[in-house]
Amino acid sequence: MSDPDRTIDFRGFATAVAEATKPDFTDVLTRSVRHRRRRRWFGSAFVALTVALSGGTAVALTASPPPSKPAPAPTTQPWHTTPPRAGAEPKQQSYTEGKIDWYVPLHRDGELTGQSTPMLAGDLDHLYLQYRKCKAAQGCTWMLAVTSDRGRTWRKLPLPPKDPVVGQPKLTLVHGSLVAVAALGDDLGTQPAFWDLPNPVYWISMDAGMTWRRPKIREVDAVPAGWLIQQQATTLEAIDPGTGDVVRVKRTPPHTIDPRRIQPNIPASAGIWVIIDGTFAYAQVSRDGGQTWATRNLPPRPDSDTFVDRPKEHLITADGKTIYLAREYRGELRLHVSVDDGRTWVARPDFDLDGPLLTVLPIDDHTLIIEGGKGTYRSTDQGRTFTRVGPLLGQGGHAIPGGFTIPTNNNEFSAWVSPDGAEWTYVKRPQVP
Repeated sequence: MSDPDRTIDFRGFATAVAEATKPDFTDVLTRSVRHRRRRRWFGSAFVALTVALSGGTAVALTASPPPSKPAPAPTTQPWHTTPPRAGAEPKQQSYTEGKIDWYVPLHRDGELTGQSTPMLAGDLDHLYLQYRKCKAAQGCTWMLAVTSDRGRTWRKLPLPPKDPVVGQPKLTLVHGSLVAVAALGDDLGTQPAFWDLPNPVYWISMDAGMTWRRPKIREVDAVPAGWLIQQQATTLEAIDPGTGDVVRVKRTPPHTIDPRRIQPNIPASAGIWVIIDGTFAYAQVSRDGGQTWATRNLPPRPDSDTFVDRPKEHLITADGKTIYLAREYRGELRLHVSVDDGRTWVARPDFDLDGPLLTVLPIDDHTLIIEGGKGTYRSTDQGRTFTRVGPLLGQGGHAIPGGFTIPTNNNEFSAWVSPDGAEWTYVKRPQVP
């Protein structure tokens, strides 16, 4: 068994290491001033230092104590992955294309099935895994495995029971110790059209699944600022991260907007973004909670022979300023970047993914992580260049309170978490049931 605190450093990634080991000229100047002060500290109020940098830049420093050295940018650090405490580094299985689907179980009688969600992270410490506890005579009970210490210990708790009208509540959203489950009409027999689905029924826990309440849903004119938006079939809904209250927008979004195409994991400061699924490439954005919408033209989509061949699109941002439009088209990443709220776009060189596009994860306004079929790639120049920094971690990576998470995309049903997008820790699922 390996040392549980051992850090595995994937070496050989020249770009990342070069950035991490680049001399800190501010630190050089500070140490130089300190050395000269020891020799000539006799009341001089001003010390001038000229340092021969590229171009011979002159730098002047006052004799007052220099400011503390700023912390290095975490995204320039070498890439690290830390194995689980319970054993050696996890073996990453090959990618099996396909998305976990509530309606098509992989193994109908298993504990972890196609009806289960991936492991979800509410923050760096709170992680949740939905599964089933089945007994031949009693049938199956939906359960929730919960950790509040990053996988060191787990509790196993029952989810709210099946609703006689809309079916079994399933894990929908987590945020810190807030857990939302919803019955979405998946037990209705013949699957109706999405516009005929009943509105979901929610149960909310504010203590990581220990207790539950069924909130009354209020109708509002707009999504309140800072609330967690839920994608529904015909309207917008949102959950208050502080109280667990749920609201539903009174009016349906414009007829051109399919709420299911709302782009997830976008910070509230960036507004609500929807990619329009039509012949022409454009999006709509609302910055007032869904009351008004502005249109943003997107770069033309690649020509496709069939509807199935159309590129998969992701619109994502870390700060609401640098916006990425990522398209997976025939095994390539076609990336465009906007720095003016989506009004203009600049194309980046096409990047061969050698497989499907599994994650588009912006860390800050310059750093972007891509999960492809054969590995993890990182850019520190807004997608102009990418460096392979390690093996494939998973799919669906996104920001969480305090950092980032990437759920595994195979039958491990586990997750990776990171405070800075550079140091990643594997959280291994517990044994279930």
